[in-house]
Amino acid sequence: MSNIESLLPHLGEDDRANFMKAVGSIGAAFAARTTIEADPQVIAALPQVRDHVLSGGGVELDMSAALDALKEEPSISNQLIAAEVKVAEVSKIQSDTANMSRIEKMNYARERGLDRPRDDVASTMTMNEHAAVLAGLSPVQRMNYARRHGLV
Repeated sequence: MSNIESLLPHLGEDDRANFMKAVGSIGAAFAARTTIEADPQVIAALPQVRDHVLSGGGVELDMSAALDALKEEPSISNQLIAAEVKVAEVSKIQSDTANMSRIEKMNYARERGLDRPRDDVASTMTMNEHAAVLAGLSPVQRMNYARRHGLV
């Protein structure tokens, strides 16, 4: 089947508006359910969107089928699996540390490398930028900042 986007220039203004509304509503619903933003190009390629737009809105947009189809998309399913793994890891850490003292929690974090900045939130600041921030802080705040940003 042809991609609906290649047909959009030949369709009316109502159909283009219908297309944009369908892609937007599917994207918003998917993000609300999974916290993952789906690529609009992937959403536009769904047969549910194509059928809805080509029928002039006569065929109701099947939201549940569209969401299921998005979950089956390889790039999105990989993101869903990664999100589930991350939730499981956080849950495991929370259950492991639930009844620990502060010292035991610190030791737990150090043993597992959890006391260092994560790669996904690593600072893009240069050392000079960090030094400028540190210059305006009290000694206690400097230690906290340095620890949080992996400078010590």
